[in-house]
This record gives sequence, structure tokens and C-alpha cells, in this order.
Amino acid sequence: MKVIARQFTKDILLSTLFVLIVLIALFAFFGLIGQMDEVGRNEYDLATAFLLTGLTLPQRAYELSPLAVLLAAVYTMSRWASTSEFTVLRAAGMSPVRLAAMLVVPGLVLLVSTYVLGEVAAPWAMRYSTEVRSANDPTLTARGYNSGAWVRDLTKTPDGTEVDRFINISSISAANRLETGAWRVFEFNDAGKLSRIVRAESGIFTPGKGWTLRNAVETIYPKLDRDKENPQQAPLVRRTAAELPLASTVTPEILGVMMTKPERMAMLDLSSYIAHLDRVNQVSDHYRSVFWSKAFYPVGVLVMLAISMPFGYLNARSGGVAIKIFLGVLIGIAFYALNNLFSYLSAAASAPPALMAAVPSVFMLGASALALWWVERR
Repeated sequence: MKVIARQFTKDILLSTLFVLIVLIALFAFFGLIGQMDEVGRNEYDLATAFLLTGLTLPQRAYELSPLAVLLAAVYTMSRWASTSEFTVLRAAGMSPVRLAAMLVVPGLVLLVSTYVLGEVAAPWAMRYSTEVRSANDPTLTARGYNSGAWVRDLTKTPDGTEVDRFINISSISAANRLETGAWRVFEFNDAGKLSRIVRAESGIFTPGKGWTLRNAVETIYPKLDRDKENPQQAPLVRRTAAELPLASTVTPEILGVMMTKPERMAMLDLSSYIAHLDRVNQVSDHYRSVFWSKAFYPVGVLVMLAISMPFGYLNARSGGVAIKIFLGVLIGIAFYALNNLFSYLSAAASAPPALMAAVPSVFMLGASALALWWVERR
């Protein structure tokens, strides 16, 4: 059985690699065609289009991994069934449990590979893609809003006073996250009254020291006493500074989130941003949902292997390989749709995101077990 297990593992891994290359090539072709309208604008040449298309491949590979594994496993199972190899193995005493054990090794290899794609290769490629785009089009350095990126900051002054800030940054550089465009800081005291506004031409972050705002104009509003009849109790104070230090819990990593879709972020970055949102009392449901979806998505590789098992018990008269591959495609699309559906339901219904993210995998595993029981009892 060891020789059979090694051959089985080899067939599944090679088939998965082949199917993944074909699917990625198909999506890359359409992605390249979609960029043709931009070639020739803002120094956007054909080489840049090829580079940007290439940088999307890790993300595509991550997204297509479960489907590729399913198609490859269905093909391998169907081929072994069509040549009666499964019939011989079953006659030799191979049970569904033994078959599942044979799938453990290729499953773990593909599971780890999918995690590496989603947590290392894809986020790095997407960040570099943003850098390439920002080098050719400076307007891409902003998050996409006309007013720039907005972020909330809760911090304390050196004397221990809590400060609530709303910070607006006009542009965030993809090439150098330590430097930003113009800042506007709206600072409120513990009573919810506006106490200070800071405007600066740019900001620079120094590790260990924090942000320094350049060419800043600071406007300090007086604290009004409601018991007095004259509301104008003290004048405004306006000061200018070539460099103004600003203590803040906002880091370049948090600002980097402003340039990336949550679905394309690494789980570590998502976790840091969720912690920041919780710290400043902002809603983080969507990011939590995406975090747990990314945590369970690679597990779909193992689920797809389990779904392919019943196909090995279908003989050649149960349909050709093409029909089984077609069924595999439908199942893969259904799994992808369920993942997206429950991801949105988690945020909309305020359900536990970890539980909702696990539902598609559990449902598919149940369907696989039922199908395997049915073909085994036929």
C-alpha cells in the first residue's frame, strides 16, 4: 500500500499543478487583455502590463487552489476508476478510511502551499503591484476617496489626558509608507468638544519616535465656560512649526490598510487592524469576517479532496471523465459561492464570524460523507 500511496500522492500533486497552471493562465490572459486600454497612458507600457498581470498570479493561485485541487482529485479518482484500479484496491480490502488516510499527505502539502500563497506571496505581490501603479499614476497613492484616507486615533497626551482624534491624510505613498501627503487632524477633548486642529503639508514616521508633521499650522480652541454670558472668553491660539511631533497610535502599517482590500491582506495585518479598530471603538465586524474566512479558506483544500472520494467509487458506466470534471466545476463554484455568502451573512446577521466561516466546509464535508456512504452501499 505504501507504493500505491506514493503513486496516488504523485498523481494528485502533478494533476493539481497542471490544472492550476491552466486556470491561472486563463485568468492572466483575460487580465492582460483588460489592461490594454491603459497601455500608453502615464508611462504605462506593455512591460508594465505584463508585470502587473504577473503580480496578480499569487492571488489568483490562492483563490483557485480549492477548485484546482477538486478538479485534479476528481480526474485522478475517475482515471483510476476507469482502469479498474480502484476495483482491484477495494477487492484487496481498501476501505474509505484507508482511502482518506492516503489523501492526508497530498492534502497537507496542498494546505500548507495554499496558506503560504495567501499569507506570504499574495500580500507581497499586491503591495508591489500598488507600488508599480503608484509610480505610473500618483493618484493611486490615495485610498480612493476624493478627500483622502480617514482614520480615528485614541491616545493620551504626556500629562495623561485622553485625546480623541480624527485624522485625514490626503495621500499615502505605496513606495514609501513612512512618508505621507498632507495631514488634517481634528482633536476633541474628553467632553467631545473640538480643542485643536492641525494642518500640515506632509508627515514622516520615524520608528521609535512616531510621526513628525512638516510645515504644520496648529489652531488651539479655548475651553468655554457655559456659566459665563459672553461666549468669547478667550482668543484662538494659532502657531506654526516647521516640524511638529505628534504622538499617535496610528502606524504606517495601519495606514497601509487604506490601500489594500481586506480580502487581499495577510491575516497578521488583519489582526493588527482589528485590534486598532477595537482600541478606537470602531466597528470591525467586516474585518473579523474576512479574517476568519481567510483562516478557513485553505482548509477547503482538504474538503475538496474529501468531496472527490465518491468519484473513485463510480465505474466507467456512471459517466465519462468529462462529465465528472463538469460536476467538479459545479461543486467548486458552489463552495466558493457559499464562502462568500456566509462571509456576508456573518457581518449582516452579527453571527460569530468563526462559526459562519466554518459552515461551508462543514456542509461540504457532510455532503461528501453522505455521497460516499451512498456509492459505497450501492
